[in-house]
Amino acid sequence: MTVRADLLSVLPDRVADTVRPALPDLQDCRGVAGRYNLEELKRDTILAPAVLISLLGARQDIDWTGPENGFLLSMAAFVVTRDRLGLRRDAAALNICQALAALIPNMAWGMDALGPARRVRADSLITVATRSSGASLWAVTWDQPAIVAFTEPAAQPLDPRLYLGQAPEIGFGHEDDYQQVGGGPAWPAGAGPPGARGRGGRPPPPDTC
Repeated sequence: MTVRADLLSVLPDRVADTVRPALPDLQDCRGVAGRYNLEELKRDTILAPAVLISLLGARQDIDWTGPENGFLLSMAAFVVTRDRLGLRRDAAALNICQALAALIPNMAWGMDALGPARRVRADSLITVATRSSGASLWAVTWDQPAIVAFTEPAAQPLDPRLYLGQAPEIGFGHEDDYQQVGGGPAWPAGAGPPGARGRGGRPPPPDTC
């Protein structure tokens, strides 16, 4: 697996690329940095309705037993609407939130390093101040599993051992009759390599010399 070095920075725009055609009535849909709030709303000349995608943070998910470094990314889609003819801003915002709630679960946005999106929720960010600005503001948030780094495990050296046996002293019960003729250090008498299968944990010797 190849993990992009810019995975975190390109993810919001990658999500926006999927949301945009799913909600063609949006006037603006793009990735942004950080949380979107009233101050941003006042500063930004945004065209509504809009969906702004942001990566809010990342936390380690579990300690992987392999070379993957697994994280959960905290994602958000900020929904901004204003009153328009025939549809009030709050109703428009909820319609968009519902569409996002249907779209986001299990999405990996076409990126191999991402797992399926989960724990999707929608929260109102409406306050007296946002109402006075004439806008409705919601956030649809979710967790996105991701592998942010992949380190190839170190190669384990081979440690072959070659033993020679002579019939009829071969097979089970004759482990100590074999003579090592090559390879690494000999195994202790009567023992086999770790994990070998056979009677008493010993490796099954060959049936012929």
